[in-house]
Amino acid sequence: MSYTTAQLATAVLQELGALDATETIASTDQTYITDIWAAKWEELSGHGMELTYFSYDDIPNPVFLTIRDLVVNEVRGAYGSPLSAAEKEQQETIILRKLRRHVQTQASKKPVRAEYF
Repeated sequence: MSYTTAQLATAVLQELGALDATETIASTDQTYITDIWAAKWEELSGHGMELTYFSYDDIPNPVFLTIRDLVVNEVRGAYGSPLSAAEKEQQETIILRKLRRHVQTQASKKPVRAEYF
C-alpha cells in the first residue's frame, strides 16, 4: 500500500494535534504541507543524498511514518510548536538515520560468478 501527498498532509496535522480524526484538512494547509514535502523530497533525492526510491506523490508504507515525522519537523513552527535550530537539526538527523537504514543495501558476502562477454 502506498500513500498520497494528501494523506501525508492529513497525517502531519493529526500528529501535531492541529486536526481531529473527524475533521478534513483545509486546502491551504494541504498546499503548504505538500509544498514543504516537495522541497524536502527534492533535497533527499538530489545528488549526494539519494534516499528516495519512490516518487513524490506515491509514498510506500514502510517509510510513511518516517516521512511524516520528517515533514512534522519542518512545519511544526507554523502550527504552534517551534523548535530551536539546533533541536530541529538534531531531530532531522535522527529521522534521516531511520530513512538511511531503510534504503541501505548491504553486501550478501556470497561469491559471484563472473561472466565475460
